[in-house]
Amino acid sequence: MIDSLKYRQLIPFFILFFFFNGIFLPQGLLFTTILSPVMLYSLYRSSEIKKLFLWSLVLILPIPFQIAAGVDIKSFIVSYTLIFTVWIFLFFANKYLKLANKVLPQIFNSLLKINFWLLLLSLILLLIPLTRDFAWDLKPISPSVPSIARLQMFAYEPSHYAILMMPIFLYFILKIFIGKSNNPLLTALAVFIPLLLTISFGVIGAFVISIIFIVAIYFKKLPAISRSYAFYLLLFVVILSLLLLYLWPENPIYARIKNIFDGKDTSANGRLSDSFMFAKDLIFAKSVAFGIGPGQVKILAHDMIINFYKYDGQIAQTVRIPNSMAEMLASFGVYGFITKIFFEIYFFIKLKLWNNIYSLALFIFIFIYQFTGSFLTSVAEIGVWMFVFSAHFPEFNVEYLNSNAND
Repeated sequence: MIDSLKYRQLIPFFILFFFFNGIFLPQGLLFTTILSPVMLYSLYRSSEIKKLFLWSLVLILPIPFQIAAGVDIKSFIVSYTLIFTVWIFLFFANKYLKLANKVLPQIFNSLLKINFWLLLLSLILLLIPLTRDFAWDLKPISPSVPSIARLQMFAYEPSHYAILMMPIFLYFILKIFIGKSNNPLLTALAVFIPLLLTISFGVIGAFVISIIFIVAIYFKKLPAISRSYAFYLLLFVVILSLLLLYLWPENPIYARIKNIFDGKDTSANGRLSDSFMFAKDLIFAKSVAFGIGPGQVKILAHDMIINFYKYDGQIAQTVRIPNSMAEMLASFGVYGFITKIFFEIYFFIKLKLWNNIYSLALFIFIFIYQFTGSFLTSVAEIGVWMFVFSAHFPEFNVEYLNSNAND
């Protein structure tokens, strides 16, 4: 009865976060941003507010040094305010995820079903030219590669949607792997169809790597059915890849992969090497220790980035560093870069995440992805980190798997 009440109280917040956080709002504005005063009040009514203020010292420390180095005050204040709203969301999510742990499987089941129905709606929208842009990204994914519709649902972009859904997708894939899924084929389709439709190479790549790590590290401890699934999945991927190569060698996916390896893919280059190149140039010009400050990239690096990529028109008006860790390096210098990595590893060790394959797989995923995409104030990335450190699914404990390894 208590769990049922808790589910009804929490499910609206999860639906808002995963599916409708930015719907009908101007680009860059989210409901989690608008609701940050409500979240702060909720934290105020609990002991969590003390933790928030104490941890805020980590954000406040660089401010005097950044101002002394010179900043555009308006952009600096606006960006720091946005960062603090994300900071509030982090503590709010941490608090309520711990409260939701017992009903998270039920919530995840509901969210996967909702995602399925929204996928059907998105496919209908794709068929109607006037509504196609509402749930699909039609921009070319790489130079000389024809435009192809990529699923973004109601998020900023395909990769943002894919990151948002990763805690849910990974949960159900691992349920299949440990033999605890009632409908493994339907579940796999409900996960892989929307994920593949995003054609988000960074997210899919990090997802695959995380699964490979789990299978490789715990292969002998996984149930026999898990090892069978791993083998058949590998066989399916190999056969599908060969068929695609033989039947459609000029397909957009392979064309983009070729561009990436040839160094011609501006999106991949921008998210990887170029982002860190820009960050390095910016901090060496201002402050290596504490960076140039939040909100300063669009001012100091605007001409640098549009001239480098030869941007023009509307795209030249919105310039940013499309990589979470590179933007952290630019905005907060070596201090911010090392501090973030330090606390990720610190909580990894403190919480012994290697004892739970879900927590470990999600940690591997988001740790890799932060070096390949996202951005400094992404609540999607923060949300994934909170699932890593605050969500707990006992069925994925290695000790439990070990006791069933020979089933």
